[in-house]
Amino acid sequence: MKKLTRGVCLLLSFVFLLCAAGCAVPVEQPPADVDPIDELKLSKYTRDSYIMSVDGVELITGDNPYVVGADGNTFVYNSRNHKALKSDDVGGTDLGVPFYNSVTGEMYLLFGDTFGASNNGKNHSGNWRSSVMAISKDFDLSDGLTYDSWWRGGSDQAEAVIEGKHFPKAECIAKGLDSTKIPQGGIEINGTVYIFYESIRYFGVPGTWYVNYQGVIKSTDNCRTFERVHDLTWFNSVTNHFNYALFSAAESWEDATNKDVTSEGDITPEMLSEAREKIDNAEKREAPYFSQCYPVDGKDGYVYVFGRKNGRQHGIKVARVAYENIEDFDSYEYYCGNENGDPDKPIWKKGYEGLRAINNDTKGYVLATNEDEPSSNMSVMWNEYLGKWMLFYYRPQKNSADGGQYYPMSVGFRLSDTVWGNYGEYHKVLETDFFLPDGPEGEFQFIGYDYAEKGFAQTPDDDASSFKMNKTVTFYSGFVHEKYQELDGRVFYFVLTLADVYESVLMKVTLN
Repeated sequence: MKKLTRGVCLLLSFVFLLCAAGCAVPVEQPPADVDPIDELKLSKYTRDSYIMSVDGVELITGDNPYVVGADGNTFVYNSRNHKALKSDDVGGTDLGVPFYNSVTGEMYLLFGDTFGASNNGKNHSGNWRSSVMAISKDFDLSDGLTYDSWWRGGSDQAEAVIEGKHFPKAECIAKGLDSTKIPQGGIEINGTVYIFYESIRYFGVPGTWYVNYQGVIKSTDNCRTFERVHDLTWFNSVTNHFNYALFSAAESWEDATNKDVTSEGDITPEMLSEAREKIDNAEKREAPYFSQCYPVDGKDGYVYVFGRKNGRQHGIKVARVAYENIEDFDSYEYYCGNENGDPDKPIWKKGYEGLRAINNDTKGYVLATNEDEPSSNMSVMWNEYLGKWMLFYYRPQKNSADGGQYYPMSVGFRLSDTVWGNYGEYHKVLETDFFLPDGPEGEFQFIGYDYAEKGFAQTPDDDASSFKMNKTVTFYSGFVHEKYQELDGRVFYFVLTLADVYESVLMKVTLN
């Protein structure tokens, strides 16, 4: 014991001498352009062991009817992108999935079904486009997000990057036609941009929809033009309206309609042969778990593609492909769990064999629990501050009657040492029934943006600090990106869609 005490005293003396000599280990300082975190202010809002605070930054599409002014009355204010949104006829829209192009240094944000500016997001009507894409070089999100332009496709307004056929719902149900196409994520690999999207057959009850196939478009000219990568097609089913899905995937429905195709029996062998020239071995591509796909660079020579079934009621699985083989369907490998339960020994099965395996596999989910947990609108990024991969997603409500533990709707994240999983404990960022981040009385407040100063407030007295959100707000989706981080990831931002308003807002998370 005396030897231990003597050793500790010597160690303390040595440290004291180092400090006296000015040789103390330096403390890393935050970048000059980022405000330091006010630990004292944030500590009382700590949510769990990881999340210190959640703040709203600003609305990034349309107008916001939820805002309440200082007098308690409902107040509508414009986003900073309001003029650009109006001129490009972007009103109600959702999502806002970011992906980065290292060639141009630009961020692209993929929005879903978009309607004209006149409806302010309240009504789904007017100038329906299946997807629009904002372009931005703004990476300092502390005061909001500014768009530089919209993808116009040669037009004078925002156009659909990948357009749906917009057939009537009854025909989509009966014939397996295409209602709309929704982007799920994008990625740039070696100068080529790829956007993954789902062809939606029709929407059912809230939270459910039915997918024909998952497809991909690419651009080799920095998103000026796009073309279909037909080989990258995953079918939700090859038995239920398979021939219709095949035609839809081959982008030949106009031809089919002109040829009076009204039932499967009307499709001739010649028509099928023409479609199969574009999509090889279509009959083997049954992949319900890859009806909706989000790609991410694993930083290990592979692109990882996270997939889900129709709608929001199913779990997440994952595939991977080497950078150089991203356009080759046969080269994709599918995660089928771990060898003897060892997370360091993932099981990957390739091609059609892998698809068959993952369709029947109950252990290939990316969550550590192997649960088929309801999930939606996912995104994945590396967080340097945590030294972990972060899976960020919307978790729909699950009732105990459905089996397992009850939990309400929320957005949150799970962490993993490897990009494919297994992702551990769920950390809830926002919950629908307490959309009350960090105002002094629990109400939601926008931070750090003076709308009066910037010219977007409707009266001179309006500023961000006076804006308060109603206490009940429904939302879905939440998207992160590694370029939208500060302090090496201790602070990160995500795009959240408000359901009732049908607009997207920028949110900020500060970690402990």
